[in-house]
Order: sequence, then structure tokens, then C-alpha cells
Amino acid sequence: MGMWTYKQWGALIGGLLIVLIATLGVGTTALVVIFAVIGYFVGAFLEGELDIEDIRARAQGRRGG
Repeated sequence: MGMWTYKQWGALIGGLLIVLIATLGVGTTALVVIFAVIGYFVGAFLEGELDIEDIRARAQGRRGG
């Protein structure tokens, strides 16, 4: 068993969040999670995985075709 499943990753992330909440508090943990999500999207954008034009079109209600 070389690769982890999504359940195992979810359990690991959930456990880490519980540890962060217990040691740092809810407010600080929420701040860490928010910045982690922002960092994920910045990294995806820099690697070319996000299509900004597609996101803009979807937000404005237009579908690409």
C-alpha cells in the first residue's frame, strides 16, 4: 500500500486541525486554514492549473463552448 487514500488524508488533516485548535485556539486555527487555502489557489495559479478566464465567465453566467 504505497499511496494514501482520500479518507486517510482527510483523517490526517482533521487530526492536525484538532491539534491546532487545542494548542492555538479556534481563531488562530481559522486564520491558518484561510491562509492555507489562499496559498493553495496562488500555487495552482502559478502552475497554470487555474483558468482565470473560465472562472470569470462562469461567475458572470456565461458558459464556454
